Amino acid sequence: MKYIGSIGETLTWPVTRAEALKLLHFFCQQCLPQFGYFQDALTGRSDYGWSLYHSRLSFALNTKLLSPLEVIEQAIKSFHASDGIDLAQVEGFVRQILGWREFIRGLYWANMPEYASKNYFHAENKLPAFFWTGHPHALPKKAITQSLEHAYAHHIKRLMVTGNFCLLTGIDPKEVDQWYLGIYLDAIEWVELPNTRGMALFADGGLVGTKPFAAGGNYINKMSDYCNDCHYKIKEKLGPSACPLNSLYWNFMSKHRSELEKNHRLRMLYTTWDRMGSEMQQSIIKQANEYLADLDRL
Repeated sequence: MKYIGSIGETLTWPVTRAEALKLLHFFCQQCLPQFGYFQDALTGRSDYGWSLYHSRLSFALNTKLLSPLEVIEQAIKSFHASDGIDLAQVEGFVRQILGWREFIRGLYWANMPEYASKNYFHAENKLPAFFWTGHPHALPKKAITQSLEHAYAHHIKRLMVTGNFCLLTGIDPKEVDQWYLGIYLDAIEWVELPNTRGMALFADGGLVGTKPFAAGGNYINKMSDYCNDCHYKIKEKLGPSACPLNSLYWNFMSKHRSELEKNHRLRMLYTTWDRMGSEMQQSIIKQANEYLADLDRL
């Protein structure tokens, strides 16, 4: 039988309430003290790099093995009972559940079914096959490999690695939805749609976020160790060894200037783009279009 990802000897996810409570206890005792410090970090070096200090409770929450309230109460209880957990760690965790999770749920129900067809940038490119196969030379290789192996990725990996790639390359939101729903164990539609179409792709035109979370290679390099053994060069914009994210980023911003320039948070970016000069701009756009013509080779 054909399958995607990998088949492990043991299932790493809770399938009973007792297992979910055990995982909650483990998180509060072992991971919560460091959660806030590393919640946005990305690494491919550790065997635990796929989850780091994240709770991995989203599946249990979304399948109702745990309630949001009891998770929040347990985190706060652990904070008061321990000298090793400072306020920033527990605040960041509680805010994700009490704030972001509930906001996303409300936004979904308030805007469906129209929300599922939103495509602000009219993106229509096909999702590269390596998202499903984990091709060893794929640009977002480590994030995709970890996702396929564990059916999980934390929020920054979904937003700023796989999501950013799909945004910059103009992947059809329908295909992105299919991948996120098909790959991630915790991806129930009400939480997946606003996070992909809203946060990652800006396909809703700004209902979730105030601007697209687009980034070039420099962001990935700052937030992770992914670039250390990549055959692309992070500091190069042009040429066969240049990181494709660099030209793809500027091409995306140039292509959608009419929609984005009015956003005051992006004005400095366009000032930088204009200072590059016409010759450099055309070279960057040309290189980006070469990538876009054959995304599967990245």
